Amino acid sequence: MKKMTAYFLAFVIAVIAFFGRPVTVSAFAADDLKDDDLMHLGYSIINGYSKLSARSGLTSYDKTAVYCGLDLSNPYLIALAGTFYLTRGVNLERTLEDNDYALGLVRDLNGFLKGFGVKNDRFTSLKEALKQEKVTVSESLDSIGLVFISTDSAFANRLMNDERVDFVFSGGAVPPTMKDLNLDGKSDLLDAEMIQKYLAGKLTYSDEDEKEYIKFAADIDSDKELNISDATALWRMNA
Repeated sequence: MKKMTAYFLAFVIAVIAFFGRPVTVSAFAADDLKDDDLMHLGYSIINGYSKLSARSGLTSYDKTAVYCGLDLSNPYLIALAGTFYLTRGVNLERTLEDNDYALGLVRDLNGFLKGFGVKNDRFTSLKEALKQEKVTVSESLDSIGLVFISTDSAFANRLMNDERVDFVFSGGAVPPTMKDLNLDGKSDLLDAEMIQKYLAGKLTYSDEDEKEYIKFAADIDSDKELNISDATALWRMNA
């Protein structure tokens, strides 16, 4: 069941790179999905990336993915996700690195769930609110709860604080890397230097989402501990 939950989550958010390489599956493995805490942590990391990357100029909110998800603890939904996975010949490795393939899967999964009458009431409420705000919507996947909109940073931050929204992803597509502390689109020696500064207490962040992203991005070896070995790993990778 936990594995099917992980697959379901991968389908839904591979398009916005939660499991995009080099974000490692081991950091959020199926065995870790024991309760909602890790899910909310993942959402916070994505929101943190959006805030930092938009502020750095790496991405904008012109194309933004907003996720208002289904209850992934629902056994019926997990069973449907498992059926989808087994019958569609899904290539999970490809979802980790191919945004077009991942988005195609998400669209296919949305149609699959819709065919079984799956409804997302949280998303219906959010979509109505977006309509009232006259937000430009380029695509809406109603059963999954994923919508692509054009907006600005102010409204995007409002959405991040909306109880119906799980996360907002600036750019709406797989980024160059999410192991990127200085948000220049690369994971390199400059990031290793920033890890050292972070460990020394010379880098601080007031926003909780940004803090979670930085902790995630700094864990280069994905052992869930932040130490000098993470900087060393980057030095070796870029030697």
